[in-house]
Amino acid sequence: MRKFLFFLNLFLISFIFSQTIQKADLIYEGNKFNAYLIKNTSYLTKEDLSYIIGSPVRWDPKEKVVLIDNLRIYAKTVIYKGELLLGIKEILTPLGYQIKWDQASRTVTIIPPSAKSTEQKAKVKIQNNNNDQENNNDSNKNINKKDRYEIPFVDSNKNDNSKDNMKERQALQVVFIPRSAFNEEYKVTVSDLKESRVYKGMYNSQSGFKFVIINVSQQNLSNKVQLYTGKFVLFDNRNSRYEYIEGLSSYILQILMPNGINFGTLVFEIPETSIPSKLVLETYGSTPIIINLL
Repeated sequence: MRKFLFFLNLFLISFIFSQTIQKADLIYEGNKFNAYLIKNTSYLTKEDLSYIIGSPVRWDPKEKVVLIDNLRIYAKTVIYKGELLLGIKEILTPLGYQIKWDQASRTVTIIPPSAKSTEQKAKVKIQNNNNDQENNNDSNKNINKKDRYEIPFVDSNKNDNSKDNMKERQALQVVFIPRSAFNEEYKVTVSDLKESRVYKGMYNSQSGFKFVIINVSQQNLSNKVQLYTGKFVLFDNRNSRYEYIEGLSSYILQILMPNGINFGTLVFEIPETSIPSKLVLETYGSTPIIINLL
């Protein structure tokens, strides 16, 4: 009898769940995917998300976190017919994608990050390979989607003080794609990153150095008041560590109430030839949060 009741309950749970999940079409750049709607949340398979992002999407069942390159993203998950489904909002929104829902046609439309960044990235490739410019004009038509997330390489062999070099650096700027990372207590979002030798029109970096200006927010995800919200540090491509300049930064460490958010700007000074690699929030008693900037 107990065994019968167990299977009956299991059947009822499965039946109720099957009634709450609905299928919908998801459109991305002319391609159609099967999306799943559960309690007003859209889900996709790992394989379909990987195609949209252009990078492998992995799931860590131990830490219950989505891994995309060096990004760690906490997202909603559901097991449906033995397959893992991932909530698309928590994954795609921090990467700069837009999500639109059409109730009439029951269609989810994914809009990729600004095409402007892709066009500028193509120009960067041409400028960095002047000898192969004609070949690159053809190859740039099929740029891999992952290129959108790359920060262009700056040639350190050129004269940093030349006006032409400064103009080229400005031309190499691409649109920064916001990104987030989480741990058990905080959510950190980097909404913008810029590099400049002059800050606010009045502060000049040291000779051979540049400023890295990062707009960041930190949210308390826990249900307790956070007295120490950690310390942000920057690492470059050589894994050198830098602390932000307090006199130029507007980020103020403060007590964070549950769900409270702190916004600010961090200003670092690093060598001109270095490339910002990752921003790390070092916390006390919780897992450090690492945001990949490349």
